[in-house]
Amino acid sequence: MNSAHLTRHRSHPRVPRAFTLLELLVAASITVVISGFFFAIVRNVGTTWTRASGRLGADAQARLVLDQLALDLQGALFRDDGHVWFAADILDTNGNSGLWVAAQTPNNAKPAGSTSLVLNSPSIADARFGLAGVWLRFFTTSRGTNTTANPATISAPVAVGYQVVRRFTATNPLNQNTAYLLHRAEVRPGAVSSRLGVLESGYDLTAAAYTTGGANNDGSSTGDPRSVQAPGTNAGTRNLDSIIADNVVDFGIRCYVRDATQPGGLRLIFPASAAGVPGGTAATRLRSSLPSSVPAASGNATSPFPDVVDVMIRVLTDDGAELIANLEKSPAQPPTRPQKYLNNAAWWWGVVQENSRVYTRRIVLRAQPL
Repeated sequence: MNSAHLTRHRSHPRVPRAFTLLELLVAASITVVISGFFFAIVRNVGTTWTRASGRLGADAQARLVLDQLALDLQGALFRDDGHVWFAADILDTNGNSGLWVAAQTPNNAKPAGSTSLVLNSPSIADARFGLAGVWLRFFTTSRGTNTTANPATISAPVAVGYQVVRRFTATNPLNQNTAYLLHRAEVRPGAVSSRLGVLESGYDLTAAAYTTGGANNDGSSTGDPRSVQAPGTNAGTRNLDSIIADNVVDFGIRCYVRDATQPGGLRLIFPASAAGVPGGTAATRLRSSLPSSVPAASGNATSPFPDVVDVMIRVLTDDGAELIANLEKSPAQPPTRPQKYLNNAAWWWGVVQENSRVYTRRIVLRAQPL
């Protein structure tokens, strides 16, 4: 009997049961939920990676700039001869270099005026230094090179200048892309061929050689004295040799002299109000010089040579640079101002603040009179 029962069971195999509609819906819902989780994770990882890459790029550029500034400022020089050995101007216009390329959509470009000129902030990290930042220049010790055309001037003083310029990013005339670029122009110590150097131009940053072009001093050749004001180009050329960093939308300094009567032992001299606190206007400038009638010391003149300099640079991330480029294009992208910004000036700075990083460093000058 058991054998017959087994035979009947084998001759009628059990048919597998199909999934019901409810089970299929539940399985599909679970799959969608899991896929959504995976998509969110991948998207967040991608966003984090992009932001981290942008920060790393900005960090690397800032480190290069601040390290170079530290080298230059720590080797700064001055002499009690009545000439200007250290100078700084706050540029709230774009005409200083002659190289500023205006945005295609001027209403959406970096604004001049109060929105970009915030000099009274207690912290330099929160300050803003005008449309084109600070134009800084001074004499410093040459780092030397074994490829110089004049070995006798390897260690001679040089003039250096730092300046933000909005200009083309490539030497190819067909490439119309522009960016905010920080230039470091260094004037050669002595003449090369017929082109002047510091030894021929003298030690006065307000002299014509450093502000006025000529046949052999127009800034088109790397090392021209004129490049302190017009870094790396003349009409028809785009010499980008003096660029030290790109996507730098603000550059500023605060200068101090030692003063035992002040809190912290430092007195602010630039940019400062008459009371010696952070402040000033677009016309504020520093011309450090020591008349020959006084002993050479950094703080004993009307326009003293700074003992300490705080430096600030604001660098866009890669995403920020793209957003600002789109904002300044014609037509602007996005075409209408978001409601959260009161006006176009706030729009520009809102995008920058959300997509940039600020870097600061305090540098102690070890300058001694020659």
